[in-house]
Amino acid sequence: MSLALARKWRPKTFTELVGQDHVVTALTNALIQGRVHHAWLFTGTRGVGKTTLARIIAKALNCSALNNADPCGKCDSCLLIDEGRFVDVIELDAASNTQVDNMRDLLETATYRPTVGEFKIFIIDEVHMLSRSAFNAMLKTLEEPPEHVKFVLATTDPQKVPITVLSRCLQFNLKPIPVPVIEEQMKKILGEEGVDFDLSGLELLSQYAKGSLRDGLSLLDQAIAQGDGKVEVNSVKSMLGVVDESLVRALLELVIDKKANELVQLIDEIERLGASFAFVLDEMATLLQKLSLFSFAPQGLNEDLIDAYQQLTSRADAEHIQLLYQIATIGKRDLPLAPTDKVGFTMVLLRMMAFLPSRHSSSESKSLKTPVKEKSVPADSPKATGSSKVVRKRKPDDSEKGPGKIDLKTNSEWKSFVSAKVSSGMAKMLAENSEFQDYINGTLKLSLAPEHKHLLEDRYRNKLQDLIRQYVDKACRLEIKVGAGGDTLLVDQMVDSKKQLDQTTRDLENDPFVKSLKEDLGGTLVSGSIRTTK
Repeated sequence: MSLALARKWRPKTFTELVGQDHVVTALTNALIQGRVHHAWLFTGTRGVGKTTLARIIAKALNCSALNNADPCGKCDSCLLIDEGRFVDVIELDAASNTQVDNMRDLLETATYRPTVGEFKIFIIDEVHMLSRSAFNAMLKTLEEPPEHVKFVLATTDPQKVPITVLSRCLQFNLKPIPVPVIEEQMKKILGEEGVDFDLSGLELLSQYAKGSLRDGLSLLDQAIAQGDGKVEVNSVKSMLGVVDESLVRALLELVIDKKANELVQLIDEIERLGASFAFVLDEMATLLQKLSLFSFAPQGLNEDLIDAYQQLTSRADAEHIQLLYQIATIGKRDLPLAPTDKVGFTMVLLRMMAFLPSRHSSSESKSLKTPVKEKSVPADSPKATGSSKVVRKRKPDDSEKGPGKIDLKTNSEWKSFVSAKVSSGMAKMLAENSEFQDYINGTLKLSLAPEHKHLLEDRYRNKLQDLIRQYVDKACRLEIKVGAGGDTLLVDQMVDSKKQLDQTTRDLENDPFVKSLKEDLGGTLVSGSIRTTK
């Protein structure tokens, strides 16, 4: 019977290990230079190579024919370690041996010299599962082990490892393996195994591995069985319960158009296909992220998708896309709480529908906000008699006066403009921290203090410039340079706030009730706790 791919293709040397170059470089340099620590701790999610690295280190320390830092894989030590029969490499599964007695029995053997190899290696997997007593029992040996003893610890949860243990080890964090690396490794393995495959199927399996190469190879084994000796995209989709992005786009279109009946029919179709509703929500969130990115940076998108994405972004603005994304992610989190996955999934999409504005609401709201300009009617006009109302001519406000509505000649006028017209956001922060310098030949010059130069981004400056053009001059050009920037609206606000706080403190100190508390009970007034009220 053949071995599972994850076992058959388990790396046996440092060069065969993929996706962890930062750890491999550090370990090989240490072995080549002879600067070998007595204890290592490997952390990371499942299937990224923690135990594999531990066994490679064990072989490298006991190999009789090292190739730089790589074990030869042919000597007796390497072969026995690969087979799990090397007496000087002791592996302990801490999840099954949590008690202090197991640790004491293990440490007793550390005092004896190796039987065959040069070093005695203790590999403790899932070390965070040990009891506190077991950790305490190993501390002294872990700090000052015999010269012939090396410890290699591995864990998926370093937060549960006592700091006293962490401080005695060299810690290496193994990262989730990138999707392209997993896909490339799958291509290599299938090429060696002589198995036909679709690139789309491998890409889907690599994404579903979630950064774990072992999980990816287990899925690959399953896909080969599902596809009768081949890896085909359709069988992979059926196995994983996934759907095409086109179907997810169709779902989103129905949500935006608020076509509930057709939406329910499509949900029934997804159930009939046997797709995972949790995965569909993941795909929905991914699509919304792509749409949000597309609305700001359309470059780099597959040309076949541009029209489809353009249609969706034209129906929902950026704020609603953000809202839909949040509903999708929270709905995925709450899906296990629903009576069934289908019920939970349906409610998530109906919630999206409920929070979207009606198709004409944006235009209606604009029409309500737009002031209607009425002509004045003379008092003796027939239209002004009877039940008709006299419509008086309204005095135009600043927003209707056209260019040159607000004059900006001094720093004081600039502060007043910012306070009255710049409402919120990063543009307001930029304006509040800027000092007026000059306004000449259509160019408004501002100065920004060096400590606030992080605000000097084009998007904030452009938004502030648009506001200035709306109220000052539609041809105005904004120029902001890092300089003094000491006399700003924010500084004034801080000074006013300090004055208010000082006055509030004085009022409290003179309050009869506060005085009686201080005199009768020995109380003190904590100045840091005083807040002004508006």
